[in-house]
Amino acid sequence: MATYIILTRNDPAQLYVASALAASYSALGDEVVLFISGSAILAFKKTPQLSDQGEGERYSRFKADYLSIISNAKSLGNLKVIACTGVMAIYGVSKDELSELVDEALDFPSLIMRTKNSDRVLVV
Repeated sequence: MATYIILTRNDPAQLYVASALAASYSALGDEVVLFISGSAILAFKKTPQLSDQGEGERYSRFKADYLSIISNAKSLGNLKVIACTGVMAIYGVSKDELSELVDEALDFPSLIMRTKNSDRVLVV
């Protein structure tokens, strides 16, 4: 099965939910794509910017930070992280500024072409 998760915000709670969904579907054997759009692009910079840094630190204290969850899930081999090129341009973020967890950058039309035959598309 193929699952696409579109993440749109750099809010720590939404980052946690999206990463937990991606990890869970990946652990179940799905091919998972986590598409980073909107302000979520800022959370995937080499120096992440969250909407609420204090809340992000709270998640980290409980070993529930999104970057660790995604990193662990990627070790299964069936999770890919893709950044939105349009949003990268809006925020002035280059591919070199993104975390090594980001596999590639695509525009929305290319993403839609990939998702049209998917089993699930979730927007967080």
